[in-house]
Amino acid sequence: MRIKELDGLRGIAVLAVINCHYFPWLPITGSAYGWLGVNLFFVLSGFLITSILLELREEEHYFAIFYSRRALRIFPPYLLGLAVYIAVCAALGRLGDFRLWSQYIFYYTSLYAHNTMQEGLTQNLPLAVCFGLAILWSLSVEEIYYTVWAPIVRFMKERAFAAALIAMIIAAPILRWAWRFPGQFELLTFYCQMDGLAYGSMIALIIRHRHVSPRAWSRSDRLFDLLAIIVIPCSAVFWLVTGGSPEKRIVASLGLVLANVSFALITYALIRHAGGNQLWVRIFRAKWLRSIGMVSYSLYLFHYPLGVASGELVAKLHLPRRVNAVSEALLGLALSFAVAYGLWYGMESRILRWKDRKVPSPAHAEA
Repeated sequence: MRIKELDGLRGIAVLAVINCHYFPWLPITGSAYGWLGVNLFFVLSGFLITSILLELREEEHYFAIFYSRRALRIFPPYLLGLAVYIAVCAALGRLGDFRLWSQYIFYYTSLYAHNTMQEGLTQNLPLAVCFGLAILWSLSVEEIYYTVWAPIVRFMKERAFAAALIAMIIAAPILRWAWRFPGQFELLTFYCQMDGLAYGSMIALIIRHRHVSPRAWSRSDRLFDLLAIIVIPCSAVFWLVTGGSPEKRIVASLGLVLANVSFALITYALIRHAGGNQLWVRIFRAKWLRSIGMVSYSLYLFHYPLGVASGELVAKLHLPRRVNAVSEALLGLALSFAVAYGLWYGMESRILRWKDRKVPSPAHAEA
């Protein structure tokens, strides 16, 4: 069953990331905190993927169903984007080398902390392509998690993979604290971001047991509500006081723990109250927000390069500084939403319908 409120939450996540990239010149928008939208995506992805895997666990063709459905969901827009980037670079005679493109084609960019710009791999590439590639580290984090997590869920007992989740939740902030690189590139690695996915996976495991005995979980639900009342405001105060810069070690370690726990508690509350009449639940169910959540994948993939390209176009008009900034943002937003909805209706939704016919799955919570 698709949870509409989570589509709204996904919409908030992508809007936060866009805010971070498009409005750094307008601090009142909270753009300094927008990068946390990626961590919200990780929590949602962890919940989604583990829910699917738990539903598929007893299926005979477990791996074939899961990986083929994931490939049909993730690869088409992603590979289309890479193909466009490569074609543009080739047309301009600025293609770069295989070392650059291979890490994105094979999704291994988040396996080590690095900066392709500092390594000189992108020095000849168009700026829009550089920024288009810059955000793909998060796709690498998720793909690595999908790859290693599916066999763990399949072959390990629930207590064992719950212990694995706890280990990831503990290890990631320790690594973020101890493993520092100039420019915070450790934050772009799977190892330092795996706790967000693990929190989402833990929610899926809790929901699975909660469905078996809802009454037995009533006391636990009250505890989670109390945690939400305490942790979410504390997290908000922490981020406001510290300013949200990942350059601060306390922000990258403890701050992300508070953010991930808050996102997990919000996700769990929305799942429990899905379809409810409470105002705060209806806000997440708003049609416009769910619509943005529906196209959030392509919107995330392409908003950054389109924003950079818009900036280059607007700069040629030599407008006053403030008018230039507003015009750049508006053009970038228009192009980003046009591309995202065009890809959804022209390609993604068609592939998803074909996927449901050709590779049916009992797990219908999939986005």
